[in-house]
Parts: sequence; C-alpha cells; structure tokens
Amino acid sequence: MINNLCGKLNLLNVKLKQKHIFFTLAMFFSTLIGTLTAYAQELFDVRVVIDGKWHVYNTNMKTVSELLEKNKIELDKKDIIDTALDTPIDRDMIIKINKAEDITFVIDNKKEKSFKTNQSTIGVALKEFNEETNQNLFLDEGQSSAADVEDNMKIYVSNYTEKTKTTQEDIPFETKTVENPNIYVGNSFIKVKGEKGIKEIKTKEIYKNDELVSSEKISEEIKKQPIAQVIEKGTKQYESSTPVVSSKNTIKTEKGVFTVSKKLNMRSTAYTAGPESTGKRPGDKGYGITASGMKAQRGVVAVDTRVIPIGTKLYIEGYGYAIAGDTGSAIKGNKIDVFLDSYTDAINYGVRNVDVYVLGDKVS
Repeated sequence: MINNLCGKLNLLNVKLKQKHIFFTLAMFFSTLIGTLTAYAQELFDVRVVIDGKWHVYNTNMKTVSELLEKNKIELDKKDIIDTALDTPIDRDMIIKINKAEDITFVIDNKKEKSFKTNQSTIGVALKEFNEETNQNLFLDEGQSSAADVEDNMKIYVSNYTEKTKTTQEDIPFETKTVENPNIYVGNSFIKVKGEKGIKEIKTKEIYKNDELVSSEKISEEIKKQPIAQVIEKGTKQYESSTPVVSSKNTIKTEKGVFTVSKKLNMRSTAYTAGPESTGKRPGDKGYGITASGMKAQRGVVAVDTRVIPIGTKLYIEGYGYAIAGDTGSAIKGNKIDVFLDSYTDAINYGVRNVDVYVLGDKVS
C-alpha cells in the first residue's frame, strides 16, 4: 500500500513539472511577441530635403513610398529623388528631392506654353521642350542659353524654319607647262585641255519670317575632280644662220649662188597637202597640186601674187630655197605660207617673222 502511494506521488510530481515548463515557454513567447510588436511600432526620424528645405517626419512607415504618400508629398515625373521608392525606412534616413521648375515658353510673342523641367539652364530646357513637342524653336535675342532656369520664369522663343540648301561650285583646274624640244621657241600648244571640277556643298539655313538669320555649311563633296591643263612649250631653236648677202649683192643657197633683187620682211606660216590646210584628202581631185599646177612639196610656197609673182625664186630665212608656186585665201599682203611634209611640223613651225630674199639670176 505504501508502494502504491509513492507511485501516485511521483506521477503527480512529473505532471507538475510539465505544467511549469509549459507555463515558462508561454511566458517567453508572450514576451518575445510583445517585444517584436513594440519594435515594429518603433518610430523613426526621417529627414526629407525638398529643394534645399529640410523637413523631419517621425514615422513608422515601412518604405519611402509609404512615407511620401502618408505626408502627401507628391512627385511629378520630372522630379528627381535620390532614393528608390521601395527602399525600407531606416533610422536617421535622409531623402533628397529636387522638384521640377514650372516655366512658360512665350512663342512668337503670342502663345504661352507651360512646361516642367529639371534642367539647370535655359538652353537645355528649350532643347528638352523642342524634343517633347516636336518643334524647332529658338531663343529670341536678349536671352542667354546659359542662364539659370528659375521657377515661374518666362522664356521668349520664336518659330524658325530650317532648310537644307544644296549648291555646286566650280573647282579651278591647274595649268602645268612642260617643255617640248620638237617645238620651236616662242610657240606653245595645249596638249591636255583643262576641265573644271565640281564641288557640291550642303548648307543649313535658318529663316525667321522668311528672313535668313543664319547659315552653316554641313557637308562638302567633290562630284568631279578637275583635270589639269597641260601646255607644251617649245624649246627648239630656229636655225641661227642668216643668209649672208655678199658685197656683190649675191646670196648663197643650197641651189647655188643667186643675185638678190630685193629683201622683204614677211609674216610666215606653214601648210601641208592634207585636209587641215587644203580640205582635200588622198584620192580627191586636185589633191597635192598647187594653184600653179606644181606638186605640193617642200620648197613650194604660197604667196600673194600682187607682192610676189608665181614662179619667183626665193630664199626664206629658216626655211631655205623656195619657189612661189601656190596661193591661199588667207595669204594676203606681206604674208607667206611655206610647205612642210606633216601637219605636226606645220603646227610646230607656228607663226614667225622672217626675211625673204627675192632671187634674180643664178651666178654659180
């Protein structure tokens, strides 16, 4: 019986200990929950700086967004805040907000347009306005694009028309001179004809009320390169030997010695039998035949028969012995046209003043 009683007492003791542990745990969790609740309800001092002005809020809001909403701090899309809206509120937090300025653009001194901007200068604010409204406005005179933007300020602007103008300019060609030993001194010819180049220029022009106010070159492109002109300059010397008339008034030629009846100073050119001089080609009627019926060849020259009769024997400075055997429509007066074998020789001969000796009898 005593043993039975002791067993009941031990069982009662265990139950009492279990109740004590449960009570202790209950008290612990109750205290913890109370502490957490108190912590959750803790108030933080948050400083909000709006355009340099400090505001202090004692709050238990969880995020920046809740704090702003609670205190009716509205943000425009152009306001700048240095802290993300979903940032948790923390002890001694500082939030900086730069509110957009309210400005007014006065367009063409007529229409006013309100605008919000957070740009610091007028020029940048105007650029922002142009981009958002798809306009092309420019500051009126008397305002600086570098001036600071101020709240409620008016900025005077005007509509301008922008045009792109395309023009072409000539590019002058260079002239180069090269020496040709096959051309006589004093003569020159164009070997390569120069051509001007073409340059295309694009210019941005700004008009206000159809009046040009500015012009700016934006591009330049060469459409055609100039071609340099090449001139050949003769270096070949004329025959330096001048026929010597003896004291007996005679002259020595390659055909012998002749008397000299008179001396003429004449303007001399050269011709050939070809189409450049006569208009006739091989096979044409009369090709290679002179006005006197003589064959056109070296030593036969064209004259004005009023000055030198056909058949007259001559000695021409720089050419030699010749016979007047042809005429020409351009050979009038004191002119003489000597025959050369090729057109190139005739061109190289050029135009020159020569002494022409009218020959008399052959003496030896």
